[in-house]
Amino acid sequence: MDREPSRHRVIGSRPVTPALAPALAAFAAAVGAEHVVTDAPALDAAATATFATRPRSPAIVRPGSREEVQACLAVANRFGVAVYPVSRGRNWGFGSRVPTRDGAVLLDLGRMNRIVDFDEALAYVTVEPGVTFADLYAFLRARGSRLFASTTGGSPQSSVVGNALERGDGSGPLGDRLAHTCAFEVVLPTGEVVHTGHDRFAGAHVAPLFRWGVGPALDGLFSQSNLGVVTRLTLWLSPLPRWLALVRFSVVDPARLRTMVDACRVLRLDGTLRSVVGIWNDYRVLSTRGQYPWDLTGGATPLPRALMGQLSQAWGGATWFGSTALHAPTAAQGRAAAAHVERSLRPYVDHLAIEVSDGDPAAGGDPAFLFAQGVPHEDSLRSVYWRKRTPVPASPDPDRDGCGVLWASPVVPFRGREVVAASQLLEEVMLAHGLDPLLAMVGQTERAIYLLPLLIYDREVPGADEEAMRCHDAILSRLAAAGYPPYRLGVQSMDALPAPRDDHGALMERLKRALDPGDILAPGRYDFRGTWPPATER
Repeated sequence: MDREPSRHRVIGSRPVTPALAPALAAFAAAVGAEHVVTDAPALDAAATATFATRPRSPAIVRPGSREEVQACLAVANRFGVAVYPVSRGRNWGFGSRVPTRDGAVLLDLGRMNRIVDFDEALAYVTVEPGVTFADLYAFLRARGSRLFASTTGGSPQSSVVGNALERGDGSGPLGDRLAHTCAFEVVLPTGEVVHTGHDRFAGAHVAPLFRWGVGPALDGLFSQSNLGVVTRLTLWLSPLPRWLALVRFSVVDPARLRTMVDACRVLRLDGTLRSVVGIWNDYRVLSTRGQYPWDLTGGATPLPRALMGQLSQAWGGATWFGSTALHAPTAAQGRAAAAHVERSLRPYVDHLAIEVSDGDPAAGGDPAFLFAQGVPHEDSLRSVYWRKRTPVPASPDPDRDGCGVLWASPVVPFRGREVVAASQLLEEVMLAHGLDPLLAMVGQTERAIYLLPLLIYDREVPGADEEAMRCHDAILSRLAAAGYPPYRLGVQSMDALPAPRDDHGALMERLKRALDPGDILAPGRYDFRGTWPPATER
């Protein structure tokens, strides 16, 4: 998958080249002229990501309802204009708001920010794409709810719907967010509307409660997809625990990572750990404590392993750190779970601490406790300024501030020897490309771990964009060859997967032709169709 250096790779076979003026007039008629944006500063901002990109949108259209989304798709089909939906545009590290193809009009769903339905007893909420994690948290707190939504380590201003559809991960027992959603409302590219599960039946009381409905389940077709625009979905919530504990652990000898991971898997499989298990290496932990130690390295990068070893003495020399949470409805159950964790994990770590918290979450507390209870915060965003020479601003915005951020997201079995092998490969590749191996992993399920190498650099350094992309491509290529493909892709890597061994591409092509005959919805995004001729050639 080695590619020649480029400031960007255009995904797809063609830019969109219609006469745009009539389409813009039709968009304005559909949503109001004030919601069709064509001024240069706004378009410049929308074309900016945390890595080099070239696609540019000629306009931003901001529908405010499902009906206006339908009208916009009708315009797109009438004039042959590609549209690219975004929720809040904070998909940092994966492309922000930048489309996969040049010339696609951004369909900004941020105005659709209503919380449509909420039920305290049955623990669900129905939201539109513009609802952020901060919005949802404020909504629940204002009502004195005893429920919380799994939150994200990214921006509190990111979209709940957008994150779920990208299969993002989060905190708490329901951290595998997409697995705890149902009742999608979807506008197909043809303008037709589909409701998934039992939501397709008027008056079905279990529509927000039961994922599958009856017959083929369609929900999965619309995650990581360009087959429809999801205009609302239902998200299940967790009760705030009556008893909560943070479990923090670490090892000094990196060889002990294998058995530490295996012990965590056993606790996930037996049901003791219902929440995500996070594991970080020493480089990643250092990036959360401050910016790159330029003075100690004389300006040289990457941070040498020997110097990293010296700096780690500030926390006892640990090389790998882990954290998880215990949620329990009673103190007795919590204490029993904590005792089991102590017995099961203690032999495999050098440090283990279990800290119990009482009371409801409140602003200003320990960020780790807040995260475990669904309180969104921006602490994690400080790490993306690791290589910047200027201080972290009070309101982080990696796109605006020229932070270089690329995620590569392989998924591996929850087995220590495979985690160790993949982590060693990642460290080798990242150091070879001049990047600090900031490694994290998330045991989101009982059987699989997301590996999250964070490629951080300063976009203002000449050549840094190109070298970081080469590193990103090498990671995807080498890990896929080792049997560890990614679970999520950025706009720059939609063509980066190995060839499938089946007829997946042919099936996707038939689905796309049936649901989007004009090929107007996010062309090139997660479609994997093989050859797909432009509309002008059909």
